[in-house]
Amino acid sequence: MRSRRYASLSIDYLTTNLAYSAVLSMLPIMLTQRVGSASVLSGVMLGVLSAAARGSTLFLGRLIEKISTLWLMQISLAIIVLGLVSFAWLLQVSPVFALLGLMLFGVGISLVNFTLRGHIIATTADSKEQASFFSLATLSANLGAAIGPITASYVQCRLGLANFLIIICLIYAVISVITGICFERHVYLRTSDSPSEEKTSILSTIGTLLSSRRMLPVLLIVVTGSVMNGQLFSGMSLVFHGFSSDLLPSGLFFTVDAIAGIVLQFPISRLVVRIMDTGKTSTYCMGLSLGLYGIAFVLFAAGTLMQSVWFIFAALLVFASAECTYAPLTNVAMVESGENMPLVDILNCRLILTAIGESIGSFCGGFFVPFLTSAFHATWMYWLALSIIAVCGLFLMYPKGNADK
Repeated sequence: MRSRRYASLSIDYLTTNLAYSAVLSMLPIMLTQRVGSASVLSGVMLGVLSAAARGSTLFLGRLIEKISTLWLMQISLAIIVLGLVSFAWLLQVSPVFALLGLMLFGVGISLVNFTLRGHIIATTADSKEQASFFSLATLSANLGAAIGPITASYVQCRLGLANFLIIICLIYAVISVITGICFERHVYLRTSDSPSEEKTSILSTIGTLLSSRRMLPVLLIVVTGSVMNGQLFSGMSLVFHGFSSDLLPSGLFFTVDAIAGIVLQFPISRLVVRIMDTGKTSTYCMGLSLGLYGIAFVLFAAGTLMQSVWFIFAALLVFASAECTYAPLTNVAMVESGENMPLVDILNCRLILTAIGESIGSFCGGFFVPFLTSAFHATWMYWLALSIIAVCGLFLMYPKGNADK
């Protein structure tokens, strides 16, 4: 029974992340081809998708509690397919209304991720077994993220975008069948034991956090880091497509980032532990990721300026290092600086701040990169500006890190 659960959840994580990363890798080029390279609409669409995929479950909590994880998963997958189909159709008819399709797609993705995590917690009482499940889930998700983009490049080049989207919908249909066979029945996600227990509103929580001198630097890092992460499937994706050829498909760049993240995560985690053993806070360590983002975008700017694929690959390695430093510490740093705030409020706030940051990053990358390419045939100034923003954030953080030693 346990091996069956391991296998089914691993397949779910692998296939959902494969399909999602495949769509994200092709989406920026689909949008710019249809709505124009200098249109603000392409940036808005990417920002809306990022916001929906990251934060929509925050506003669906009451509904989620009333549906079993099996049916919640099936409904979520149906929403994803409906979103993709409506997006593909509306993009041809009226690009503005294609936003609705992307919103549905993002809501479905958010629900799937939430349901899979919740199902593991709800069906596994032992914390060690939970850790084993989540480790396997992370590995499966990273593997899917590595396979998806390069597969998308191959399929799109040979079969076209329409057939590519059909194949993605078929993948989600297969996931639905696997879920129906393997998921345990009558499992529900309860966010509280008592129906009378009230949660603090998101706006109230954010207001409290913003008024905290101890918490404010953490919030700035979380938002800034999320803006940087939002570049991967927006502006950076468009650059990858510019470098692509038969021998160098655009999906290969995403695969390099995903594999680098898998390989680098353990040694970077060990390094972070050693730094914290010297008395530095998790906030300080997370702030160092901004320096890595800054270096990555300097290399990326050089790569676009000199049209050097080697600089792009070097930038991706540093970018993956920044992701490995930033992502694991976001929850830790916010809880550490939360000043006795309720845990659920802090984690919900982290989720919405990440959604805001990645939405801003996706919008900027989806708008400025095609605009600068169309107007000046160069994007290096955009990547350099991102680097400056990241490094300025790093310098602002050093006094805080030293003060908290």
